[in-house]
Amino acid sequence: MLRFKSFLVLALAVCASSTWAQLMPKAEVVGGYTYSNLDQGFGGANRLSANGWNTGGTFFVNNWLGFEGNVAGVSHSESALFSNGITTSTGSASEKHTTFVVGPRIDLGHGRTSPFVHGLIGMDRETLSASGTLAGLSFSDSASDTSFATALGGGVDFGVSKHLGVITGADYLMTRHGVPASIAALGVSGSSTQNNFRVSVGLSFRFGSGWSSPKY
Repeated sequence: MLRFKSFLVLALAVCASSTWAQLMPKAEVVGGYTYSNLDQGFGGANRLSANGWNTGGTFFVNNWLGFEGNVAGVSHSESALFSNGITTSTGSASEKHTTFVVGPRIDLGHGRTSPFVHGLIGMDRETLSASGTLAGLSFSDSASDTSFATALGGGVDFGVSKHLGVITGADYLMTRHGVPASIAALGVSGSSTQNNFRVSVGLSFRFGSGWSSPKY
């Protein structure tokens, strides 16, 4: 009888763990590199290239629909040195963006290669800064602005193992930063909508059971 009870307890434990595994949420956590092509949005200025990072995650409601959140940060900086033979002046400027977006993600495949599309909305934090020396005097200034942002695009997940993969993606990223007051004071005007583009690549970690039933 004792042996039977022990077997029964073990069987119930196995069944319970199996049931719990089926009920566990399926999710994915990602992190990696991001390149952005930034629209300056005023005065016909050239577009800027910016490099940085991205991280985020997706909670899957079922095998094809998930809720995604993403945070990315990119920056671009330049410096210059000027000399008239008597004095030397230096200057540097940087533009940084931190983007927070959330929204639905739709997976279009369930095997080792899984393409997806998403539509994300949120905000973008832009910080402009400048510093340098002029005629022996140092100066520095910075300004920040937070605007609405939306990212439309998608990517592909490549499974390396049951839990680890490589993820790539590309997005049209629209932001609505106004022309900074210091630039507007110079008589420069332009669109308050910036049409940016970004691509990313990184690692993805999947956990939870029944996640698209991959056959690795």
